[in-house]
Amino acid sequence: MIDSKHRLQMKSIRLEALGDGIFSIAMTIMVIELAIPVVKGNGWADFLSALKLIGSDFLCYFISFVVLGIMWYGHRMMFEYIGHTDRYFIFLGVLFYMVICLVPFSTRILAHETLKWYSILVYAVNLSLCNLSLYIQWLYGIKKPALMERELPGEVKKEARILFLISPGLYAVAIAFSFFIPEVSIGIFIITPLLYLLPNKLDRYMP
Repeated sequence: MIDSKHRLQMKSIRLEALGDGIFSIAMTIMVIELAIPVVKGNGWADFLSALKLIGSDFLCYFISFVVLGIMWYGHRMMFEYIGHTDRYFIFLGVLFYMVICLVPFSTRILAHETLKWYSILVYAVNLSLCNLSLYIQWLYGIKKPALMERELPGEVKKEARILFLISPGLYAVAIAFSFFIPEVSIGIFIITPLLYLLPNKLDRYMP
């Protein structure tokens, strides 16, 4: 049995810092990949026409940027309760960052082929994996008392489960509609992140 004084205390701050860097890079890449409008003329009509041609690029950029912002916030709040790590928690975090890094890629596919079933499928699966991988990491962390920074209220646990799982459910609906009415799928992509901006029970625990 190893004496407690020899046990390593693995703080979560380094893993959280890695996550912050990955989120900032992924969000920046999406801006860099925005298409430059090709304006054929010198009038307002020419300029607006050029912007219209890349409208899907801006729409997909907006959706993904907001989604990543929401995921970063959930990632940040997780570490308010989980203050320590172990190698399994770190491994789960690496899996989460891996799918986060794919968001610019799936966003680009959706921007190029907005109403195609396969682009909607790739995008929806990518975002679902982001939510589910973070949720799995969260579940692992809160089941390990040694990793916890503070007590987890039952209301927070219940509300977090709803927030983690609501978007994968909606994205599954988007995939189903992509084969018949892809416009509905895009509407779901637009509405889903907006749902997270509505007041919820976690707000009372905020400073």
